[in-house]
Amino acid sequence: MLTKIMVWHIVRYWVTFFIPFFYKRVQANSIAHLKVKGPVILAMNHPNAFTDAVAFTFIAHPIRTKYLARGDVFKPGLISWILEQIGIVPIFRLQDAGKEGLLKNQSTFRKVNQLLQKNAKLIVFAEGICVQERRIRPLKKGVARMVFGAFEALKEDNLIVLPVGLNYNQPDKFRSNLYYNIGEPINVKDFIEAYKINPAKAQTNFLQILEPKMKELINQISQKENDEVVYFYEDLCKRHMLLEQHLDYKNLKDDFFVTKQITEKVNSVAQNNQTILNEFKLKARDYFNQLKKHRIKDWLINPKLNQRVNFYNLFFYFFIVTLFFPFYVIGIIGNYGAYIITKKLTRKIVKNKEFYSSIAIALGMIFFLINYLVWFFVIYLFSANIFFPLFICFLFIMTGWFSLHYHPFKAKTFGMWRILKDKNLYNKFVLKRDELINFINAF
Repeated sequence: MLTKIMVWHIVRYWVTFFIPFFYKRVQANSIAHLKVKGPVILAMNHPNAFTDAVAFTFIAHPIRTKYLARGDVFKPGLISWILEQIGIVPIFRLQDAGKEGLLKNQSTFRKVNQLLQKNAKLIVFAEGICVQERRIRPLKKGVARMVFGAFEALKEDNLIVLPVGLNYNQPDKFRSNLYYNIGEPINVKDFIEAYKINPAKAQTNFLQILEPKMKELINQISQKENDEVVYFYEDLCKRHMLLEQHLDYKNLKDDFFVTKQITEKVNSVAQNNQTILNEFKLKARDYFNQLKKHRIKDWLINPKLNQRVNFYNLFFYFFIVTLFFPFYVIGIIGNYGAYIITKKLTRKIVKNKEFYSSIAIALGMIFFLINYLVWFFVIYLFSANIFFPLFICFLFIMTGWFSLHYHPFKAKTFGMWRILKDKNLYNKFVLKRDELINFINAF
């Protein structure tokens, strides 16, 4: 027991350091729903492998959560031991482990019931599959069987199910955003009388209530072919829509609210005029490809956001870039090796984008730790005392953190310079952008 607590705390503290490094913002809505004394099952969608649950461990602290994970990753050895120590319970799917695996789930359900009897907060990925899409897939019947089986085992009526929607802006990208949208609790006891009469019907009814509640908590794009349409629409309009509605673009709850408006608009248009969405998608794809080619961001073209694009501000931005460039260089020296090894190894290992951030975070936690240890011992060899290498490592950590903010600021400055030095390029992009806005107005 003591070993499990120690391993969990070691992993949590290192995750607490690394999650804010990998993600630009991680926020949760209505986290207070977790603070009940009784058992809680959190029914989540599952776009991003282990990251979905691990990042929730970070955001929910000091509340400790446990979760179910695919049983086929529990291979004998160190990885399996670590997963067990930090409270991960294996669940087996027919397509992964066959009928033998399903028999093992009897042990899983007993473990789940034991945890819930101790008022655990348990994450269950209700779709039973990990797919990076902005839509809820049909929920698995095993979720309902687990919920009602737990209720019977607990012999108490305080079990609740919390629907949770995970919303990433770019799940497999470094420095993206993650928003956990927690819905209102569902009291399982409300279904028990119906369950006693007809268990199968009660389970189906439970899923029919849970699924739409989960859909409300994510930006549900109704048709896959319109995913890009929503992403382009967001890039073109979301920032100034937030400003027009006096909302905070750094608040992911506000961001979700506006993205929901965009998604619902696209879903509505898709029912009547898919052709205009397809035409918009092709033109928007060309526009953003051209921006990327010239290393320019859309906000530099957007007339509602680019008021500060002038030579006076460019001079000021260049001054800031120059002034803090030495700190950026120190950050690069101290961290670039671990960063580039993590990036290249992740790309080599990962075949499915759903696992990119999970593997990148895991490898980053290893290589950055090794990186600082190597720097410490190398500098210590040439130091009179231990304080100088400690100071240098601390400096590398702080300047590495600073570089995360300096680098996009530098890119913004040079993007501004490219626009101001080439008026014809700017005018060309303005015309393309105006055409896209006319499409959006036609929506």
